[in-house]
Amino acid sequence: MNAPHLQDLVLLGGGHAHALVIARWAMAPLPGVRLTLVSPEAHTPYSGMLPGLIAGHYTYRDTHIDLDQLCARAQVRFIRAAATGLDLHTKHIHLEGRPALGFDALSINIGATPSQAVPGARQHAIAVKPISQFYARWQAIEASLAEKPHAHIALVGGGAASVELACALRVKAPVAAISLFCAEARPLAGYGKRAQRAAARALAARNISIHGGQPVTRVEPNRLWTGDKSHSVDQLLWCTQAAAPEWLRQTGLELDGQGFIAVDDQLQSVSHPGIFAAGDVASLSGQARPKAGVFAVRQAPVLAHNLRAWLLKLPLNRYRAQRAFLSMLSLGDGQALATRVGGWLPVFSGGWVWRWKNRIDKRFMAMFSGLHSNPMQPTGLPAAALWGDEAAPVSPNTMRCGGCGAKVGASVLAQVVGSLDTLARDDVLMGLQSPDDAAVLQLPANTRLVQSVDQFRAIVDDPYTQGRLAALHALSDLYAMGAEPQSAQALISLPHAREALQARDLHQIMAGALAELTPAGCQLTGGHTSEGAELTTGFVVNGLGTEPLLTKAALCPGDNLILTKPLGTGCLFAARAAGAAQGDWITQALAQMTRSNGPAAQALRAHQVKSCTDVTGFGLLGHLVEMLRAAGVSARLNLAQLPVLAGAETCLALGHQSSLQPQNLQQRTALGDWASWQQHPRYGLLFDPQTNGGLLAGVAASHTDALLAALAAQGVEAACIGEVYPAAETLVQLADTPS
Repeated sequence: MNAPHLQDLVLLGGGHAHALVIARWAMAPLPGVRLTLVSPEAHTPYSGMLPGLIAGHYTYRDTHIDLDQLCARAQVRFIRAAATGLDLHTKHIHLEGRPALGFDALSINIGATPSQAVPGARQHAIAVKPISQFYARWQAIEASLAEKPHAHIALVGGGAASVELACALRVKAPVAAISLFCAEARPLAGYGKRAQRAAARALAARNISIHGGQPVTRVEPNRLWTGDKSHSVDQLLWCTQAAAPEWLRQTGLELDGQGFIAVDDQLQSVSHPGIFAAGDVASLSGQARPKAGVFAVRQAPVLAHNLRAWLLKLPLNRYRAQRAFLSMLSLGDGQALATRVGGWLPVFSGGWVWRWKNRIDKRFMAMFSGLHSNPMQPTGLPAAALWGDEAAPVSPNTMRCGGCGAKVGASVLAQVVGSLDTLARDDVLMGLQSPDDAAVLQLPANTRLVQSVDQFRAIVDDPYTQGRLAALHALSDLYAMGAEPQSAQALISLPHAREALQARDLHQIMAGALAELTPAGCQLTGGHTSEGAELTTGFVVNGLGTEPLLTKAALCPGDNLILTKPLGTGCLFAARAAGAAQGDWITQALAQMTRSNGPAAQALRAHQVKSCTDVTGFGLLGHLVEMLRAAGVSARLNLAQLPVLAGAETCLALGHQSSLQPQNLQQRTALGDWASWQQHPRYGLLFDPQTNGGLLAGVAASHTDALLAALAAQGVEAACIGEVYPAAETLVQLADTPS
């Protein structure tokens, strides 16, 4: 059994320092400590390579750290969410669109936002920071340049980022007019005069205009003003000095004059011990330095040590920021410029400098590939060092009981239940707020009770998302039969942990579940919560239905087969467990998995569908075979028409498959000449188990087009994947015919 979790260490933000902390954690995790990364994006860009990405030297994946994949390999929880505030008294991070997340120790590495105090800049300029969001904006700019190649592109700001970005833009926009506006007389004001002159020459050689000593005072649509002079622009990029996120001012943390978190030389908040900060968001007291990625990279080893030392109550190390650092600026066309900022060094430029920079950048990115976590090793320290303030903590060596002794404690349940905002239905007479042993439901006359249960091991690290998935997966059985959800009871097994951590997880799970149950009109009436080796979540759900209910046995020859969600969740999450799935694949998969089947079910009923099931653990073929045998018919499936999640075919080709897939593969005997299809890239998807997969329905050919249009109007990406035929010797024929 894994050691129980005793403390929550949360990394807020996916900046360079935190990515390096996770890489170090993978090599030497701390038993009893659960490490969580919270970031609004699954990928974080390496700022040193962003100009090369814009210029076309690198691909998106070359220049971005895949945070989801990094966390999977390091056995670190990844929660994709944006922070909106901190409650330092209760130790909670407020997150956009979801419950607050508790912590015992916190590190903040969220970067900076653009300083857009100039009137109109926020509305009419494209901010370069945060750089994690800039690439999507750049793609829109690139598309517009294809239509208007002679456009005027203006960059506001005279720092290194502006110089590099202007040169990269010249590569992509060879005939555009590019101008750089800076308040100082020359770009690179914080550099030496030699570097300033070299940058000016490089910009002039690339036909980039410099408007030095002309601070921008106002921005309007397609126009900027420098004093009383206006300049017409087609694209305006804002690259000025970075600003701190505004929500930090409401946290109670001590900040510097610009709103950045004031930290001491141990990278710890000067006002709140146990809160650490690094990178651009941190302001080192007595060590003022420019906002540059090199400092975040240098801070990472000290931050990693101090976070562990804080939890273990050991001495912290001190960080001393270097006074001078090597700066290498890409000039876009295979050239680069290098100098030492804050110290004497000649300025070098040329192709060899670019190759030097390229080697350094690629070596940095290589640190995050091929990473895998080591098993947790004993620290040689007493477990009490991690227990916190609770009087009777859970020791890693404590024997865990079974039976009713494995139930989660009453204090945890009372704490969580009291914090939930649950729906109340008139036909639920006794539910969660009643002390009785069971719920009491009232059934309307001439109504059928439709009941189902689903429970599964956690498929994601995020307990809130896991709660959503479990609720949606259970509700899907009701929707597949055309029933209206009425009530639900939870079946939760929480990993062994300190009481406070169990309460945090249970609250997140139930809040996620209620985020789906409540809109469905389904009241939570109770449940059962126990302890176990790992997190499992499930729900018993009750629905109300009137005749005729949708069944598996009502398929008719001539029906078309409609599938309402793409396939591939099984192999994708098997690949993620192996640290092989790309973060954007998982993000796109979760976007489909957290979509309710309720709207699709409504559309099916409205278009006279009589036969339906949901595609879950037995895979598409397994559930289709159940329908065909119940109805006494056969079918033809078109592999070319199967909707497929991004990355699923790649994962299958690399050998990543769910542990249930071999059992599902036994259904291949229902296929005609299955051996000849084994090499087809989509063959494995027929047996891929789905979590909260789509609905599979048979609809009369005359209603198919109208149904697909209705589903599309509901935002459902449905597809017609085959047809139903009279009973035949071969239950399912395969085809591969493009639409």
